[in-house]
Amino acid sequence: MDERQIYSGTVYSNQINAINITNKIFSFSLNSAHDKVIITLPTNSIVIVKNGSCETTENYELCVTNLGFWYHNTTLDDDIYKASVKIYSLLLETTKIELTRTVETTDFLIGEQTKIIVTLKNTGNVEATNIIYSDLIPNSFAITQLSDCFAYANSTHKTVKWEGNLKENTEKSFYYILKALQNITFKSQASISYNNGVKQVQGNSKTSTITVPDYQLNMILTLDKDEVKLDQETNLNINLTNINNDNSITITSFKIIIPEGLDISAPPKYLTQDYKELSWKGSLDKGETKLFNIKLKSKYIGNLTLKPKASFMINNVRKEVEKSISLDSYEKILSIDSRVDKEVLSSEKSHISVEINNPSQTYSFKDINVIIESDLPNFIKTTEKIDNLKPLESKKIDDIYFTAPEVVDNKNYSINLNIIYKSEYNQILEATQEKILTVIGKKEAVSPVINETGITKQEADNTSAGWSISLKELVKSGNYNFSIHSLMIPLGIFFIFVLLSALYMSYKTWHRRNSY
Repeated sequence: MDERQIYSGTVYSNQINAINITNKIFSFSLNSAHDKVIITLPTNSIVIVKNGSCETTENYELCVTNLGFWYHNTTLDDDIYKASVKIYSLLLETTKIELTRTVETTDFLIGEQTKIIVTLKNTGNVEATNIIYSDLIPNSFAITQLSDCFAYANSTHKTVKWEGNLKENTEKSFYYILKALQNITFKSQASISYNNGVKQVQGNSKTSTITVPDYQLNMILTLDKDEVKLDQETNLNINLTNINNDNSITITSFKIIIPEGLDISAPPKYLTQDYKELSWKGSLDKGETKLFNIKLKSKYIGNLTLKPKASFMINNVRKEVEKSISLDSYEKILSIDSRVDKEVLSSEKSHISVEINNPSQTYSFKDINVIIESDLPNFIKTTEKIDNLKPLESKKIDDIYFTAPEVVDNKNYSINLNIIYKSEYNQILEATQEKILTVIGKKEAVSPVINETGITKQEADNTSAGWSISLKELVKSGNYNFSIHSLMIPLGIFFIFVLLSALYMSYKTWHRRNSY
């Protein structure tokens, strides 16, 4: 393609084609005779170009070809024509960016660094805009320093970037420093894009091959068992190998500090012991391997990490290598068994029952703090202390009382239980539990309404029967809220009925006696 070409496309007779070309708007349409293309330039100048010809104006060459019938649009009942258009820029003033990228050291070891220096120079006679410099860096490297540029990362690589403009006959320099994290060999090349005054162009730097060999001293760590029960033993094996085929290695320091959760069961061979620090120094011929075996016993529960580190000299240059390995130590620990109602009524009194269990058949736990707290209003935080729980022993705490708050609608509250305690080896351990308590809101009380006007005997009987039904309904509904005022009439009727019955029975007795 001609480097001057800034557009190539097709225009149609049934529309005005407005197209953005190099950030400038050009408009295209066909004349009524369908033998010319009418082009409106960004300056609003109009140029008419015949089919098969070119027109030159305002530093543009405009060409039209293949103008002709395309198809008949039955919906519009119209013939549609199309034409091919190409536009060339005749602007002599352009710019060019020269990219110089230097990698100071292309062959270095893990842990060492290299510096990449970049210079961008505008050798043209107009300003270069929208310059984007980009360099993809594998995640085998860390970017330790940036000068006048920026970087970001994703899961596969890091990107170093510089963005900006450069006026004619000016340059921009910046640098960044990479540190090798892993062995790798890769071809390093940066890219650049910029607007040269006519269009956006792209380019690349020269390619540099960066090589980071594996550690000259290889360290391999293995464990006989990476999961052990508390107080069980395991063997840590460490292999140090000189993988350099040409030179011996002088190890100035090999050191491992055993963490607090592990004990050294027996003095290891070849290693010097200073409490929990084991060390060695010496030389390894090319290809030679040194093996260390360390017998360890676990005394803490959980994940325990070992990190040996070696410093060595090769060709009078000091290097370091560090590796790590982990093991899990396990044992049954204290458990929480708590009981609390899932639901309580508004303003109801309730209590919490907590039982702390030691499921271990071997170990005791001590200095146990049981902490119970809640977001219930007026709940008093409780801390109970237990001196010791022997194997399979448990302790119950059953005197924690509270009153549910008065709420209208149902509301949830949390009760949090936390225990902090120590193992026999003084390891601090912790367990937590959360319970959700629902407080049931109060229902509205239903009070019966009594008509207090005078009533006949029949109405009184009906009222009595009605109250009997109402009382039954109230008993079923559970709403027992009666006011004294609402009970006065039915109670009065009841007492009158009892009095009349007593008088009637007395009269019958007197009448019987008088009949003898």
